Amino acid sequence: MTQARMALSAAEEILLGGLCEEAITNAFLAMLYAARAALTGKGEEPGGWEDVVERFQEAARSMGLSAESRRSLVIVRDLYYRVSVTGEMEADPLTASSCLDDARSFVAEVSGVVEAGGGGSQGGDMA
Repeated sequence: MTQARMALSAAEEILLGGLCEEAITNAFLAMLYAARAALTGKGEEPGGWEDVVERFQEAARSMGLSAESRRSLVIVRDLYYRVSVTGEMEADPLTASSCLDDARSFVAEVSGVVEAGGGGSQGGDMA
């Protein structure tokens, strides 16, 4: 969860600097690190980011996560992909801010689940 919190903090600072695409990327990374920590706490070892998202979506309901958190990971992933991978969409401050809000809520909720379950994983390297 440490990596998730660090990426979240970086996203906040980057957004203040007006770098919207980078803020979306770091918000997504924060969510990935949190999802990886939750999966690792359940004894799973997911691979790359696509595997983390897929496995997390399968496990999230049984973890007791809200529908909003389950949806937000997919939404932010899609925005990240459209902005940073394909370039089909340009990042703007409103979109980046929304991604950051979603990431804050997601990391907080997943952190609570991980800590309640005794899993304190740091999350693995994603790149």
